[in-house]
Amino acid sequence: RVRVVACDVGDREALAALLATVPDVRTVVHAAGVLDDGVLESLVPERIREVMRAKADGARHLHELTRDIDLDAFVLFSSAAGTVGNAGQGSYAAANAVLDGLAWRRRAEGLVATSVAWGAWADSGMGVGHARAMAPRLALAALQRALDDDETALMIADIDWEHFGSRFTAVRPSPLLSELLPPSTAPMEPVEALAIRLRGMSRIERDRAVLELVRAHVAAVLGHAKPASVDPSRTFQEVGFDSLTAVELRNRLATATGVPFPGSVIFDYPTPAALADHVRARFVPDSDSDSHGDEDESGATSVLDELTRLEAVLSDLSPSDVAGVEVAAKIKSLLSHWGTATSSDIDMDSATDEEMFDLLGKEFGIS
Repeated sequence: RVRVVACDVGDREALAALLATVPDVRTVVHAAGVLDDGVLESLVPERIREVMRAKADGARHLHELTRDIDLDAFVLFSSAAGTVGNAGQGSYAAANAVLDGLAWRRRAEGLVATSVAWGAWADSGMGVGHARAMAPRLALAALQRALDDDETALMIADIDWEHFGSRFTAVRPSPLLSELLPPSTAPMEPVEALAIRLRGMSRIERDRAVLELVRAHVAAVLGHAKPASVDPSRTFQEVGFDSLTAVELRNRLATATGVPFPGSVIFDYPTPAALADHVRARFVPDSDSDSHGDEDESGATSVLDELTRLEAVLSDLSPSDVAGVEVAAKIKSLLSHWGTATSSDIDMDSATDEEMFDLLGKEFGIS
């Protein structure tokens, strides 16, 4: 017979009253939990207390109220967040670490205990929608094996080690998992080396390089194989970022550049392009000479682009046509302002149309 009874496991008296209605308790499974995610600086005692109450206080109450009962199993549903950590889950990780510690304490006292640090479960619960969520049938089979083997504390999760490793070690090495993680094929460039390389570029090249840096880290956070899959103009919200992945991206960029960006940076600069511009400005700000040189370079590039387009139009036009005569007159007027700056011996006022077209080609590199 199955009974479903509402009870706040954080309330010791209420839990004791419930247990008194069960005459022959053989197994305890503590699966309660509360999430209140937030970056470390946002955690206040009240928020931490709520997370601890359901998870850690509930486990302690169950331990104290059943310690004199000869149980077949005392199972604690911990979390991988307490074993390897997870961005934005400081209080939740701590609460689950309490469960792992309680399991070892019970074993030291000669009591049964198994604490399982779970990865995400599919279909229901806190991990719904996770890319690597486990089917409940497989998770329960793994739990049965852990109980059969009389494990005290272990982690059960479906993990893509290559993807997980690149994310987990993005901002720090991990001796804990070094034997499981594949060797990194693309070590992060040292901050000073990156800064020197960027300062040696033109403004246009620098912008492009920083954008590629941002796209690479966005791709890593989202699990994309290549940075090219990241559209610089799409908002982070559109591509699936939330508060936790925002913190992960912030941490990655802070490690890559040494700049302490706030956790809200992707909300303040909501696209990879906007964020890249902000990162460049903070990491390698322009000097006055950079600004003037880049303005000159940008302006020259723009003019040459326009002249290239003009060349394509002029190639279909004959100087002897009526339109060609008008164009030649306009070119004469424009080049008259350049007369003193050119090395040509042509007299602008007496030059023929053919000579003007030829001069245009020689001066601006078109034919």
